[in-house]
Amino acid sequence: MTSDSKSAVNTYQSLVESFEETIERSKRLSKVLVRCRVGSAIPGLAMIVVGVAEPSLGSWTWKVGLLLIGVFLFFATWYETIQYRMQNLHSQLFGLVRLIDRCNRNWKELAPLPSEDYVVPYTAEWTQDLDVFGERSLFRWASLAMTRTGAETLAQWITEWASPEEIQMRQEAVRELSKTRSWRLDFYRIACGLRSQRTYPEAIAEWASSQDFFEGRRWIYALACLGPSLVILGAIGLVGAFFLGVGVGQLVGVSVLLFGLAINFVLTMIILGPIHDLFNRIGYANRELQLLSDWITCAGEMPRKSSMLNSIHRSLLTPGDSLPNASDGISRLQHWMTLAGFQKSPLFFIPYVTLQIAILWDVRVLEGLERWKKKYQALAPRWVEAIGQLEALNSSATIADENSEWSYPSVGQRGKMITATGLAHPLLRDDQRVPNDLAIDEKQRLLLVTGSNMAGKSTLLRSVGVNVLLARIGAPVCSKSWVSESLDIASSIRVQDSLQDGVSFFMAELKRLRRVVDKAVEEDREGGHRMLVLLDEILQGTNSRERQIAVDSVLRRLIDLGCVVLASTHDLELASSDQMRTYAQIVHFREYFEQIDGKQIMRFDYKMRPGVTPTTNALKLLELVGL
Repeated sequence: MTSDSKSAVNTYQSLVESFEETIERSKRLSKVLVRCRVGSAIPGLAMIVVGVAEPSLGSWTWKVGLLLIGVFLFFATWYETIQYRMQNLHSQLFGLVRLIDRCNRNWKELAPLPSEDYVVPYTAEWTQDLDVFGERSLFRWASLAMTRTGAETLAQWITEWASPEEIQMRQEAVRELSKTRSWRLDFYRIACGLRSQRTYPEAIAEWASSQDFFEGRRWIYALACLGPSLVILGAIGLVGAFFLGVGVGQLVGVSVLLFGLAINFVLTMIILGPIHDLFNRIGYANRELQLLSDWITCAGEMPRKSSMLNSIHRSLLTPGDSLPNASDGISRLQHWMTLAGFQKSPLFFIPYVTLQIAILWDVRVLEGLERWKKKYQALAPRWVEAIGQLEALNSSATIADENSEWSYPSVGQRGKMITATGLAHPLLRDDQRVPNDLAIDEKQRLLLVTGSNMAGKSTLLRSVGVNVLLARIGAPVCSKSWVSESLDIASSIRVQDSLQDGVSFFMAELKRLRRVVDKAVEEDREGGHRMLVLLDEILQGTNSRERQIAVDSVLRRLIDLGCVVLASTHDLELASSDQMRTYAQIVHFREYFEQIDGKQIMRFDYKMRPGVTPTTNALKLLELVGL
């Protein structure tokens, strides 16, 4: 582990220890509050019952009982607050421990984030070849996105070609964010709280873009206005007639009041469920909305010298002189959702029932929410998009902070190919990586990699591919230096036959190569993208003579289409042919043997060398495994 990784891990570990201490203190306090609740509730109820049953004891008995019930409600509210805080602390602790596992490449413990479920549509054959998604993948290691939009933004950046200008903008933002570890950790820890919540920015944006609740239900809205109006008029008439001593007026007032209450009761039975479902979609718990508010406030404190961060900040907090910002919008939404939550509060439940029957409280709250929606419906999707971009940039910036010895790639227009020094695979631990230099130019755009089994051929191909993807998201690459074009990717590395579909391994290879060539043909046009094609053990499913002819044909076709090709092969005759040397740069990996305790042990140094491999190890491997 490098000094930068150690520094980051030490910071994370210090926070983990602090959080664990806070959680332990909260647990002890919770146990005390449980005893206090029991100690106040049981005597309180007993004194109320005794005071009502035995009036001779005096009113002080049930009054003290009520006081104890009030104390119970205080302790109950305090207990719930502590439990919510502990839940949030556990979520943040999960995020911090995950950062440590990420730095250590502790794949067994590196748990997926819930948002990872949303990136399944971005998988493709080449993403499977390069371990972009899933277990032990680039995305699982790189992503700190807790929201669906953040995960989808990062997945889109990884899987879609980006222009050099886009990559440069992302790099500028990542460079700026990478220097603010404290802010990034605050932003990430608040986001971790969303892991255990039901309220997500996307839910609010989707609701804000939906149609009015009363659209198509105008008759319900008319009755929802009529019922409370009759209740108010009936109550006023009843009180006025009572003081004036008009008996008929009192009868009319009672009739109007009861008719209004009947309308309200029937409407409550009809619309209570749908309205409460809507409240749940938006975010019933005001604490959850407070979490979003804190997150947006934190986002407002981010550095913003780079154009991309400045644009994100404007979308969230300075959209324009006449436009409200996200912080104000969430604050106003909190106000309405606080009123919507009365029916779930022990303290306000009885007043809620009274207001619901009298004036249809839920409908009145819904009216306020619909006004909020009309005001913010065009802005909420922009807030969500900005938060998603910020999460993606925060993911890349954390990679940069933890690996400052890596270099930011220089990605330009056509003509630069790939030149890298100290290139290695970013998903390997520091002590497992063996760096290699790579130089591919216009004259020889094919790198043919030969070598023994397990010597490092496939790892080299994946190292190049994964670092191209890191460059796309604005992160530094696992290399001392990197200069290249912005490359699109196609590959044929993990090919499988299909017994169910009746497809042999060789036919599966051919179909995959057909798709690779079709992609290259599609991009071989003005304005098309340079293709990086990665081929592992190409056409190994057929005999050697036909394979040499077929492989030469496929590789020449890809070169003619302007592709940069990295291909590995065991076929030494193919690699040694004069024809191949005319357009390919040929390199190899090799093994060596050591005598340890009288046994011959095979070793690999994983260093790339020029020329065709002088060694093979298939027969030796057979001997070593006893065959």
